[in-house]
Amino acid sequence: MKQAMPVVSIALIVLAFVAGRMTSGGGGGERDYQGYYVNAAQAYDIAVRTDSPPADANDPERWAQVLALYRRVFDNYADSEYADDALFAVAARIDVQDQADTAFALYRRILNDYPDSDKAPDALNAIGVALFQRAEYDRALVLFDRFLREYPSSALYEDVSLSHAVCQLKRGAYDSALSELESFTESFPLTDKLPAAMFYRGVIFHERQEFDLARSQFRNLIEIADPEYAPASQFNIGQTYFDERGFASAIEAYDQTMELYPDTEFAEEAAFRIGWAAERMREYERAVTALRAAIAKHPNSKNAPAAQVFMARIYLDGLEDMDSAVAAYREIVDETIRVSSIETDERSGYDVRRNAQYRIAKIYQDRHDPRAIAEYESLLKLFPEEHSNPSHGSNEIDEAYILELRADSAA
Repeated sequence: MKQAMPVVSIALIVLAFVAGRMTSGGGGGERDYQGYYVNAAQAYDIAVRTDSPPADANDPERWAQVLALYRRVFDNYADSEYADDALFAVAARIDVQDQADTAFALYRRILNDYPDSDKAPDALNAIGVALFQRAEYDRALVLFDRFLREYPSSALYEDVSLSHAVCQLKRGAYDSALSELESFTESFPLTDKLPAAMFYRGVIFHERQEFDLARSQFRNLIEIADPEYAPASQFNIGQTYFDERGFASAIEAYDQTMELYPDTEFAEEAAFRIGWAAERMREYERAVTALRAAIAKHPNSKNAPAAQVFMARIYLDGLEDMDSAVAAYREIVDETIRVSSIETDERSGYDVRRNAQYRIAKIYQDRHDPRAIAEYESLLKLFPEEHSNPSHGSNEIDEAYILELRADSAA
């Protein structure tokens, strides 16, 4: 964005220019032409000043005022040197996840109307990144391709080269992604993004089940103590062992993740993974202990509800402890275990709790325990609306079902 000049200074400069034109015989049309750019400069200057400090949606009134001022620039002075800056100032602060159409329209206006603008590369990259974040990898790749062709001298070229490679990875084109990452490392040997390239190489080897090669990449990142990628690398070492069915080694790697990087999201994830790995080893008591510890330490984790359900299944199928399984499900029904962390909409938490109540009743029914009747009645009372999955077993339960079950129990 261009630096805003004080309005008085701009006026003085332009007045001097106009005075020179007048003394040399400039006509009225020329004075009007200059006035257009004076007004554009003033309008842009006012927008920038009003936008300091930068406005955002947390202050809706000021945000609306700033948007209107920038819009005045790119709508009323579209032929000025400030129009593209005003467009980008607005587009860059729109949440592309919530208002993608609006943001994309502004970015495309820059690309179409101001192809030679210094904001054009930024606009093209911004659309590509937004599409990438929305997992629209094919569309993102097309834009990254275009960027690399049209803006080879851009300061963003290095970033987009890496984004292009990662996009290939996300599309499952592992050979292309690996080749591009190797080329990236050779082309930009001094870049601070080399750890990222190393990490993604590890991810590709992992996806291709070349586990030793993957761990080699991840260990290199741990050795250089890269602050961004070392925690993820330590956790991913555990993941490679898990996928290789080396569950004991996976647990060791998860433990190291928790010890070395305790305040990261990967330590939280590792805590739950220990329980899952122990279950695969059929060390059921150890699995339950690990899962309970993980839930207690991270009660708001998105993994907590699933871990609680998994623990109930371990009690039931692994330890053959029906009472503990029922108690584990009951903690979900009673919201002792929080389900808000997985609520993607108003029904998701409800579905988890309804499912838990259904599982309690089903456990009793499968064992011909008459307590199933009361639990099914509680299902209809506590959760009167059906599960959002039409094929969920709980949707088959109604008053008639319970009456039939009651009759069978009395027979």
